[in-house]
Amino acid sequence: MKSKEKSGEKNRQVQAYTFILQFSLNMIVPIFACSFFGYWLDTKLGTSFIVIIGFFIGALSGFTSIFRMSRKWTKKDELSSGYPVVDQKKEEKDD
Repeated sequence: MKSKEKSGEKNRQVQAYTFILQFSLNMIVPIFACSFFGYWLDTKLGTSFIVIIGFFIGALSGFTSIFRMSRKWTKKDELSSGYPVVDQKKEEKDD
């Protein structure tokens, strides 16, 4: 029985690390992509401000993505079961 508990704990840790990785990638990738695109446009057009606009567009996009993910994870419906935050709350209610 202890090995089953250890397995469940390990599974929750892996899920938590996966969610942290998803959060970071959902923030870093849009910022990098939009900044790179802005830099590319700056070199083509001979300007120097589009990279800054691209950075802020990427940051807004990443924040929006993270906000949507976190809202989905914290909902208490059947669609979001499997996320650690919701599972933990359900376990507490069952006790």
